[in-house]
Amino acid sequence: MFSAPAECPAGSGPADTDRKFLHGFLCPDEPVMAETSDSRTDIPPARLPADTGVADRSAESVLQSRTKPVRRRRRPPAWAVKLAEQIRAAKLFLRTGLPNLFRDRRREISTVVVSFTVHLLIGLMFAVWMMPDSTTDGVLRLLGAVDDAAEQIQPDDIPQIVQPDSMQDLKVDSTMKQMLSELDRGTQRMNLNSPRPEDLTLPVDNLQDLSEIPVIKGEFGGRSEAGRRAAVKRFGGSAESEKAVNAGLTWLQKVQKQDGSWSFEAVGPAGQGGSLQATPMGATSLALLTFLGGGHTHEIKGEYQETVTRGLNWLLSKAEVTSSGLDLRGTAQGNSGLYVQGIATICLCEAAALCPGDRALKRAATSAIRFVERSQDRLGGGWRYTPNQPGDTSVTGWQLMALQSAKANRISVGADTMQDARSFLRSVSVENGAKYAYMPRGGPTDTMTAVGLLCQMYMGWRKDRPELQAGVEHLAKVGPSRENMYYNYYATQVMHHFGGELWDKWNLRMREQLVTTQLRDGPGAGSWDVTDPHGGGGGRIYQTALSVLTLEVYYRHLPMYRKLDEATENSSGRRKQ
Repeated sequence: MFSAPAECPAGSGPADTDRKFLHGFLCPDEPVMAETSDSRTDIPPARLPADTGVADRSAESVLQSRTKPVRRRRRPPAWAVKLAEQIRAAKLFLRTGLPNLFRDRRREISTVVVSFTVHLLIGLMFAVWMMPDSTTDGVLRLLGAVDDAAEQIQPDDIPQIVQPDSMQDLKVDSTMKQMLSELDRGTQRMNLNSPRPEDLTLPVDNLQDLSEIPVIKGEFGGRSEAGRRAAVKRFGGSAESEKAVNAGLTWLQKVQKQDGSWSFEAVGPAGQGGSLQATPMGATSLALLTFLGGGHTHEIKGEYQETVTRGLNWLLSKAEVTSSGLDLRGTAQGNSGLYVQGIATICLCEAAALCPGDRALKRAATSAIRFVERSQDRLGGGWRYTPNQPGDTSVTGWQLMALQSAKANRISVGADTMQDARSFLRSVSVENGAKYAYMPRGGPTDTMTAVGLLCQMYMGWRKDRPELQAGVEHLAKVGPSRENMYYNYYATQVMHHFGGELWDKWNLRMREQLVTTQLRDGPGAGSWDVTDPHGGGGGRIYQTALSVLTLEVYYRHLPMYRKLDEATENSSGRRKQ
């Protein structure tokens, strides 16, 4: 290092400027004395070191040590330079180029936009014209072009039958009071489950008080013990009709196989077995419906509990789980495929509704409904023998009854499914919906008219609808058939729901016909001989099951156009007249 001298000179020399600099650097606290002529002193001038280069180099090194080194900036990469150039070019285009382009070619651009808009509108109009009605309505609702007023006129939801929690408010006669009271007291009961005629009598003594009886609410309310006994009296049943029902159930119980199933050809010595020998799923489901129709389940103790339990267990054990849902068709002999699926699905839905605590049964019913939905013909909206085949009214009727049973059991059904089904019913309707054909563009038949009208009732038609009134009047004019039990099954439900004098007249004929034609003796006692023109496949089991279901109409599905108490008031008014 450079060492400072003890004394800082202020004289002159060949490098006066350098000396002044060194003085200020080495002795910063001492001012530099300016050299003037009248301020000289006798102090001799300081001597510089012999090697002046050493001082210069030492000062330079000190200056460099006190100065920060300057770093050279790195050159940016090529991609960053290119990106910056592109950004600058884009900004320039948006700021000047694009406005100039629109200004110079505004006529061409306007022509292209107008042409595109016109062609788009024409394409949309053509697409709407080509689409089915149901799809068109859905698109228009999605776009907000129409509201849901039409949907409210024909609601998807099934009209619910609201029953009173207590029978106390009903205006019933003394006979009904006696019957209802004894249900709770357990004395001198009218045993509707017994086939013995001495048990099927109605007490006629007056009763002063009326006990409250719990009743299942909803569409299946009539199947409770109390609701069933009340509905028999209320809607036109009789002790004889209930005796016939229980005799039919007893015969079906006898021909049940050991594994819990039924088979159309296995009818024992009674004869008239069906030709559908490989369709046990269909036979089992149809037979189970008769027990469920009377409120007999696998959970309610009684003489039919084991029968129903074994039947349901067998049915579920043979069901096939698929990606489309629970397939209940079984071997599907002939054209029976979706007939069996519909009937078996109704069976599961009703069993789940009557036993709401059985969640596994409801899951199975829900899965079966999904299979029904995915088997629908999406173009025509109906169902036929195989999934997605263009539909017919007969098979469609069973599927819609299955969907109705699902909705009554609070199982969701797709709105598209119901909308497409409405489209199918319109395609087979004749005379504006008063009559119905088997296939689209076909002629109407009495059987298909009964099926179509019942479907329309469950799809939301009001009782005062002219088409419904005309159809019901037509069925009333035709009357019950002496042979066609399939027609009787559907037509009786239509007349029962419609009610009034037309139902009273129909019920009197239908009830007496079934009661008097049931076999009373022999191996077939309790069953009915096959008279249906289409009964060869199902045989005696088919004929007997439809006959029992028809006699259970009073409580199997309560009338959708009137409540239980309204029916009582009407019947009381007629008696007073």
